[in-house]
Amino acid sequence: EIYTLSLHDALPILACLGNLKKILVIRLSSIGDVVLTTPVLRCLKRQLAGCELHLVTKKLCGELLEGNPHIDRLIEYDGTKEQDVMLKAEKYDCVVDLHNNHRSRRLRRTIGTRTLVYRKENFGKFMLVLAKKDIMSGRHVVDRYFDAVKTLGVENDSNGLELSQFSILNSHFSIPTSPYVVIACGAQHETKRIPPEKIALIAKGIKGHVLLLGDRNDRIRMESVAPNENTVNLCGETSLQESAALIANVVAVVTPDSAMMHVAAAYRRKIIALWGCTTPRFGFWAYGTEHNDFVANNLRCHPCHRMGTERCPKGHFACMMNQDYDAIINLINSSL
Repeated sequence: EIYTLSLHDALPILACLGNLKKILVIRLSSIGDVVLTTPVLRCLKRQLAGCELHLVTKKLCGELLEGNPHIDRLIEYDGTKEQDVMLKAEKYDCVVDLHNNHRSRRLRRTIGTRTLVYRKENFGKFMLVLAKKDIMSGRHVVDRYFDAVKTLGVENDSNGLELSQFSILNSHFSIPTSPYVVIACGAQHETKRIPPEKIALIAKGIKGHVLLLGDRNDRIRMESVAPNENTVNLCGETSLQESAALIANVVAVVTPDSAMMHVAAAYRRKIIALWGCTTPRFGFWAYGTEHNDFVANNLRCHPCHRMGTERCPKGHFACMMNQDYDAIINLINSSL
């Protein structure tokens, strides 16, 4: 008898025969989402013997994946037609799209080879935001990334996220020798960020050294408050790799729904996550490490957005203002 297989069904067989020689993974942004691809990259490289693995992402997002032993080529995507032509000329055997937006769809159409695609749960997010009806799968986005490559016979090895060990070079600060806590001050959108006065409240309550990490805008925000003498404001003074080096040696990280949460998860640090406009139900909680999620209770408006906005739609920002900060501080001090 003769059986006809679609290319989709034949991909696992081709992989076993060693015919998938070159694979491109697309995840253009953001920083945290790119860090979340690292288990898939590792398993693709290890489980598809002999494959050459390329990752295309934006320059800033790729900084934390430098030195990753499972990536044969890290491509900084600039969106030009010339680069699209260059990627098409690579003649990839398979493209794995872990972004699945208009930019990644355009890129994979240009490359013109077989594509495996990560399926988002945007409709479930909209239902939770607009109707407060939870139809989400309850699965972490990393596990849903693996759905995209299951036809290749690639499975999650359950070893979590990973980042290289980075160093701090030519900076005026060094990694503290005593136990310390990091508070991540930034996030992509305002309604995800911990308010400066609440960061100061947490810092003053911590019985140990505190480092504040963020960008230059976060430094300006934090200059309006006065944490205690054990707090060092490094916002705007560290590169992404230096921030990662500091987090790798921390006792605990206090963070909103941001990239630093996933960086801390990659180093298996204890995470205290404060959720503002978003919710862990979206599938982006700290993966593969000890974590405590704090969500303000009894808010009919929560969650109010699937990604975040620049102002609270209600004007009260209760999702952050009404957090149980005493419990947060006690939990941190118990770690110290």
